[in-house]
Amino acid sequence: MHTSNREEWHCEGGVRLSDVVPEARFLACSEIVVGRCCDDPDLCGPGDVFIAREGAIGEANEAARVALANGAAAIISETVLPTGGLPLGIVPNTDWAYARLCHALAGDPARRLRVIAITGTSGKTTTVWLTAAVLAEAGLRVGVVSDLGCLDASGMDVERGGVDDAAALAIWLERLAASGCTHAVVEVSSRMLAAHALAGVECDMVVVTNLADAHRDLHGSQEAYHDIKARILDSLSDDGCLIVNGDDERLQRFVTRCSTERPAAGTITVGLHAGDLTATPIERSLFGQTFLMHAGGHTIPVAVAPPVASFVRNALLAAAVGIRGRVPLERIARGIESAGCVSGRVERLDRGQDFAAFLDLPTSGHALASTLASLRRLTPGRLVVLAEEGIADALGGLGRFVIRSAKWCDDCLIAPANIASEDAGDSVVAAYARIDRTLAGLGAGDCLLVLGDALREASPSGDPESGELGLVDVVDGWLQLAHPPRQPAGRRAA
Repeated sequence: MHTSNREEWHCEGGVRLSDVVPEARFLACSEIVVGRCCDDPDLCGPGDVFIAREGAIGEANEAARVALANGAAAIISETVLPTGGLPLGIVPNTDWAYARLCHALAGDPARRLRVIAITGTSGKTTTVWLTAAVLAEAGLRVGVVSDLGCLDASGMDVERGGVDDAAALAIWLERLAASGCTHAVVEVSSRMLAAHALAGVECDMVVVTNLADAHRDLHGSQEAYHDIKARILDSLSDDGCLIVNGDDERLQRFVTRCSTERPAAGTITVGLHAGDLTATPIERSLFGQTFLMHAGGHTIPVAVAPPVASFVRNALLAAAVGIRGRVPLERIARGIESAGCVSGRVERLDRGQDFAAFLDLPTSGHALASTLASLRRLTPGRLVVLAEEGIADALGGLGRFVIRSAKWCDDCLIAPANIASEDAGDSVVAAYARIDRTLAGLGAGDCLLVLGDALREASPSGDPESGELGLVDVVDGWLQLAHPPRQPAGRRAA
């Protein structure tokens, strides 16, 4: 049976709702002190405070009824809901309230860290890891929260699994702070911004890579998507710094808004053509590139493996974070070079073949177009794309994906999800045969782009034959079989 107190409902060590949401109003109580909160009515347990987020869980009344039946001790919503006499808190925005409570219940770990938040339509993950490499090169203890995985100060390996909600973000920020990190580099998606996942977090720096038309399925329209991306500015501290890609004219609205709302904040623009940090290409081919990085009257050469122009822009954004943090330019360049490429993001696959091959996992059509455009300019021969069916479907559907890719590539093949299955049917066998013929026909001057998850989870048993294999594994295996390592010549017998 629920227990309640009309004056105040509380748990030891909890957070007072009015402290984190001053606009909150209360029914059947004068305050709610939250010890645990939950936004899923099915997962709500005895003593939990249920947050009725209509956008996330559907009809609020039914969700609250389920939560109460499961033992919820209080409800927080945007409207009056029947609670059977139990405490009810009314807040202006339940998404914001939920996120703010998550951070507060974790002890507001962001206050013990310098947070660098990175968002944009594409290039977020690469910029995050390049930024972490730059700051680490300066001797700082840096933690990372990204779609590629997360890393704290005590870890040597990236812990797989992205963060897409406030609860997971708060947990990871606490972990970074507890492990001794001084800086946190956080990738922030439009999904996170739509859910106000940074509520109450003050960022030392905010980085915006670009702004294109994407994720209409999530946000309804291009305008709504752009407005949601602009929410990142709400998290910038008054004396923080906004860093933007100056080559993207759509980001000028971010700069204007920042200067109006936070006149004490700084702004750094980077670009291949103009900005506070710029780059001049020296040499670029399918096998790498070297460019001159210009900053504050100083110039330094940087050599990197990924050949695409977007990597240079991402490197400049990371360099701007370093400059804001007073990292010497020489160390910034060393950090970018030491990072090499980012796993699975335009990563070279070299098994001794004559043609260039790259792995990529684009999260938007804009990211794919940018990569293909760069590779097309550098490829004297054929440019071929092999894509996992799920990726093609996520980037606008199979038909649209093929049409979009045809603008740059000579051939585009879609691999079914069960391409490596032992009990594959005739259609899968035929798809593999097409891939086999395509790979066998590539030669010097050609380029292959494989779109798939290069960091697919390994088999729990450690047996590679029992693990889940995908397109990347198929292509890698084919290349290894077709190009076995050369054995050193033995000594001639006397």
